[in-house]
Amino acid sequence: MFDRIKEFFSGVRYELKKVNWPSWDELKSSTTVVLVFSIFVTLFIAIVDLGVGTLVRKLIDWM
Repeated sequence: MFDRIKEFFSGVRYELKKVNWPSWDELKSSTTVVLVFSIFVTLFIAIVDLGVGTLVRKLIDWM
């Protein structure tokens, strides 16, 4: 059983050595893009939610 675990982690280590890791500049750039996009989507959803909530409230008050 321990041989299989050892073999598994040996394979994992071998595969991780083959990975093409991003440079520090690429990592910072990608992180910035993800954060800016996440903030944009969050603001968009908040504005749409606010608008739909206001519309529903006005519709309920009208009825």
